[in-house]
Amino acid sequence: MKIGFQRFSLLLLKLSMVLATSCALSQAFPHKPLRIIVPFPPGGGAESTARLMAQKLSDGLGQPVLVETRPGAGGNIGTEAVARAPADGYTLLLATSGMAIQPHLQKTSWDPMRDFAPLGIVASYSLVIAAHPSVPVQTLPELIAYAKANPGKLTYGSSGSGGPLHLGAELFASQAGIKLLHVPYKGNAPMTLAILSGEINLVFDSPVGPLPNIRAGKLRALGTTGAKRSHNLPEVPTVREWKELNLPQFEYESWNGLMVPAGSPPEVVRRLSQEVKRISALPEVRERLSALGYDPRNDGVEEMAQIMAQDFQRFGHVIKQVGIKLD
Repeated sequence: MKIGFQRFSLLLLKLSMVLATSCALSQAFPHKPLRIIVPFPPGGGAESTARLMAQKLSDGLGQPVLVETRPGAGGNIGTEAVARAPADGYTLLLATSGMAIQPHLQKTSWDPMRDFAPLGIVASYSLVIAAHPSVPVQTLPELIAYAKANPGKLTYGSSGSGGPLHLGAELFASQAGIKLLHVPYKGNAPMTLAILSGEINLVFDSPVGPLPNIRAGKLRALGTTGAKRSHNLPEVPTVREWKELNLPQFEYESWNGLMVPAGSPPEVVRRLSQEVKRISALPEVRERLSALGYDPRNDGVEEMAQIMAQDFQRFGHVIKQVGIKLD
């Protein structure tokens, strides 16, 4: 009887220690610095978004939040690093809509839905369809009519095969029933030089890039691809606004958000997602994102998961239909 009581007492002691440890870990988060990995080169909009979020997360969590850029392979290297990181909430990914594209173009060790837990989308941008002045069209319906009368004659540039600009253009072309000739460049800078010189006819780009040239009359903005007009180009109608095109549901937006490795403790994911939601609603954060050229967003966990699943499905369809391959 004495031995049984001793074993029972020992079991209770172990159980209490496990519960105490579990509670301590939950209450202690975060007890060390966090990091946000950006899977793209420094200096871009993704890094700027990450640094803005890192500053505010640090204020709210009471711990330093570091930003680390790990570019390469179209974002695959940095994304893989987060997928392999400990699932403890201390390593975050600055995720973009490119995550829904990459697995369709190259073999990846990660799955965007299986290997990550979403925290929220904080910013997005639609594309502006801009033409060189030499293209004999003034409106988007005129562009469609011209493209149908001259299949494969109109060229458009992108910052690289398989990227968001390329996918947005092909999604638009496929739904509009036209054929455009893709000319990939190694980045936005050479693409911009090409459209300004008339080397290519069109670009599908984030509004901020071509905005000065549109204002200067060097490019003609024909439409934007978002659900609503871009705050950068409020005078330019969206694709869905043109009733002649019969595309009332058309929408294409790229987004930036945050994720952690799948399997992170639910209470940690909940804490981080609440912070992301709080931060992305702050007026100063929304103003800064707008200044960077983004449309501020405040989409939570469920919304981000749904958007990711939708993007993964439709981008996969477009990539297969058009036969898009990496350079």
